[in-house]
Amino acid sequence: MKLATLALALFLPLAAQAPATMPLSEIRAGMKGYGKTVFQGGKIDRFEFEVVGVQRNAYPGRGRIMVKASGGPLAQTGILAGMSGSPCYINGKLIGALSTGIQFEKDAIGGVTPIGEMLDQLRDIPDTPPSHTPLILPKLAPPQVLKSALMGKMIPLDVLMGGSEAEALPMAVAGTPLTPETQKLWEGLPIRFVAGPALSPTVGGEEASPLEPGGMAAISLMQGDLDMTAAGTITYVSGKRVLLFGHQLFNLGAVDLPLWSATVATVVPSYSSSFKMAMPVAQVGALRLDRSSGVAGLLGAVPHMVPLRVGLNLGGRKTLNFRFEIMDNPILTPVLAATAVTQVLDSNIRGAGFQSLSLQGNIKLAGQSPIQVENVIADLNASRMAQYVGGMLQAVTLNPFEKPVIEGISLNIKAEERLELAGIAGIRLLKARAKRGEVLPVLVTLQNIQGVRETATFNIQVPPSAAKGKAILMVGDGLSLMAADPDQRAIEVASLSDVVHLLNGAMRNNHAYALLVQTQPGAGLRGSRIEGIPPTIATLVSGDGASSDNRLQRRIIGRAVLPLDREVRGLSQMEVEIE
Repeated sequence: MKLATLALALFLPLAAQAPATMPLSEIRAGMKGYGKTVFQGGKIDRFEFEVVGVQRNAYPGRGRIMVKASGGPLAQTGILAGMSGSPCYINGKLIGALSTGIQFEKDAIGGVTPIGEMLDQLRDIPDTPPSHTPLILPKLAPPQVLKSALMGKMIPLDVLMGGSEAEALPMAVAGTPLTPETQKLWEGLPIRFVAGPALSPTVGGEEASPLEPGGMAAISLMQGDLDMTAAGTITYVSGKRVLLFGHQLFNLGAVDLPLWSATVATVVPSYSSSFKMAMPVAQVGALRLDRSSGVAGLLGAVPHMVPLRVGLNLGGRKTLNFRFEIMDNPILTPVLAATAVTQVLDSNIRGAGFQSLSLQGNIKLAGQSPIQVENVIADLNASRMAQYVGGMLQAVTLNPFEKPVIEGISLNIKAEERLELAGIAGIRLLKARAKRGEVLPVLVTLQNIQGVRETATFNIQVPPSAAKGKAILMVGDGLSLMAADPDQRAIEVASLSDVVHLLNGAMRNNHAYALLVQTQPGAGLRGSRIEGIPPTIATLVSGDGASSDNRLQRRIIGRAVLPLDREVRGLSQMEVEIE
């Protein structure tokens, strides 16, 4: 038996006192009761149930009440995803929230999370969101996250979250369903995306259900030009405090998300797992806690969301502007930003033929210099652009030093119906030997997709400190050079400011770089050594002589940059004799 429903539990303000509760110890098989939920529109309906039995240790230290339900559409649908949080009563006393179902069930049999466990985990809802969200990735070292970002890639969610054995929960997406490329970004979380109509109080005359136990509510992960919401049922209300779900959303602990009233458009029967198609109607507060026995929030509270703007220039013919608000969370903010980018591109650019995407923008952080983002993708793969944006954000949000305050993300993408791509066809030197302290001219040959070649010149400075003997000249795009890792010196990142500085100094894939590399005894930084650092990072620091590591390492001793207006691919290298 696994989680098969998505529901919310809210504390809602009621004039009356909270209902009496019945502890798990008093519940026996054969007891009968009723529950409350919404099957259509905003009307709260009643369903009946009989207790099948009690699992005292469904999870370590936690119990679950198994019930067989009837009434409404349940004979045809079984337990519905979206019923999670539905309050269940015996003799007028609240026993808990319907929270689990059984996949492919023939009868409406489900599990009820005891109300005592919900109250125990969710009673202390903070009045204000935490200013310092604890980082939850102690196993990922900063170099691992940074190298992934500078390679234009995101660390997958299943690596960050460790996967989940829970049944996939339905996540409503208003309008166009998420593309397969977008859904891959979410692999590792128990989510099943479903498309829903963009309902509102003025469209179709739909009304929200009451903000009381049994009513529908929704939580927004993203809102604006794309809505992503999880909907479920209100369990319990005390003043402005509300409880939902009877199970976790993601079990992230402290969160800060918009809480909405909701309406049910229809019930969707399924042989696998039936669900309610519910959509938000009006924002009523903020979700503040996400724990294993449910979620909780405050009515009237205002959540903090990260503003995201995406401008899309369609070959100079017209420009489209999109605005989003996304969840502020170390794990999910990068994924949501990547989701928005992928959906914008897949919905508005053609899916076949030659096309190039160029990106410029910035990420604004409170108290930090803006992070400049720049990238060129010479194909129709929107996920490459999304991975780049998400990777840059992961480097920021997963830093171990402080919680960044993201004031806004602004991205401008230009789509051209031609392939802006050049390959490194070869390199040569005007002289075979180079003297220390002089400038070394380097000729690089670039070839486009039609086979047309052009030559450009680098002037790379050979430093006076270079050692006599052999050096390697490497010419390539930023990503290829980082993959080759020509500089193996140690590094320490000591603050968020260091991370921002490194990201702004990152090598780009629309530039060609010439690097002069020598092999020499290991250089360390304050005695420490971290393997696998990309040259973009390593060249910003130097050894202080304190390292006891005397193994031979490669070190970049000179560099030059050739900015281009297209994506560059390839890597060439040759040997140079330094006198």
